[in-house]
Amino acid sequence: MSQQYPYGVGLQNVGSYQVSGIPYATSSIAAPSNAGTPTEVSFPDVTQRIVVSNVNTASALRVGFSANGTKGTNYFIIPAASSSVVHPTQEFRVKVSSIFLLSHTTTPTSASVLAELTNIETNLLLRSGPTGLPNWSGSVGVG
Repeated sequence: MSQQYPYGVGLQNVGSYQVSGIPYATSSIAAPSNAGTPTEVSFPDVTQRIVVSNVNTASALRVGFSANGTKGTNYFIIPAASSSVVHPTQEFRVKVSSIFLLSHTTTPTSASVLAELTNIETNLLLRSGPTGLPNWSGSVGVG
């Protein structure tokens, strides 16, 4: 093994994503109205997969990768629950340290989150961008 490029857990290490993820689950997360501040769900390690369910019948749910993106225009929408779809769900296969949740309307909503975690520490993700931080400000289509 090369001493210049030691093998180990990390963002570019394929093995870190090939193994089954460490489970992370939480439910009844409050997502305030679209006039409020998005709720951040922080993960203890970098994710490899996230599943978000909207458990409310009153409002659609916004899911983003930054507070600015979720408040602005860079988010995904999970529709409100209905009689035909009890808990609308969206899966994301991304490596992030947190997500942000916000109601799509003036009515607050709630969500459940299931994530598969890697063994990669979140501080490695924060140092990955060219300026030391990833560009997840929500201003350039990311977030």
